[in-house]
Amino acid sequence: MKSYADMDETSADILKELGNIGTGNAVTSLSQMMGTPFDISSPSLHLTQVQEIYSLLEQSQEIEAGILVEMKGEITGQFLFLLNESFTNIILDEILGGGERNILELDDLERSLLSELGNIMCGSYIRALSALMDMEIDVSVPGICVDMGGSILSAPLSRVMSKSAEILLIENQFHIDHRSYSGRILFFPDPECLEPILEKLGIEM
Repeated sequence: MKSYADMDETSADILKELGNIGTGNAVTSLSQMMGTPFDISSPSLHLTQVQEIYSLLEQSQEIEAGILVEMKGEITGQFLFLLNESFTNIILDEILGGGERNILELDDLERSLLSELGNIMCGSYIRALSALMDMEIDVSVPGICVDMGGSILSAPLSRVMSKSAEILLIENQFHIDHRSYSGRILFFPDPECLEPILEKLGIEM
């Protein structure tokens, strides 16, 4: 399997369930960190052309905070946690207390908090995938970027474009006190890792 487009329906369902399990672990960690319970919608899996990803996310011109890590080991690729401006402020307010802030001009404490959030979220997600598939996965130190969503996506998309015309997107919506926030978790496993992942899960290719 050299491309996401080579996946059949069963393979796509398996990856969706992996996203569901990993996301559940990550959300539990985030909830504990914030001290605030919230719900998350069932993940949706999209297989789309790279050039269509911006319209799919419908927020490429909105300011967001992005937490990006590299995956190394038996699975390589990238992991991106995108939070829109309002969700970022909710997280910072819950942990640091309310106050005037501009997420385009985060201070050292706020950036450190988002970096730690990346460590917790990514670590929870990767540990769930690693345990389920019995595969060794390491992650880099999170990189933080606050910009328009389209600009944040440019780095992981450029990597995917060099290897595949398609992209795999697992996204979620978070719900706190009957309000919905965009906090998408995007999983970019390199296409050449798809076959080993599915083989580990007992899907013959």
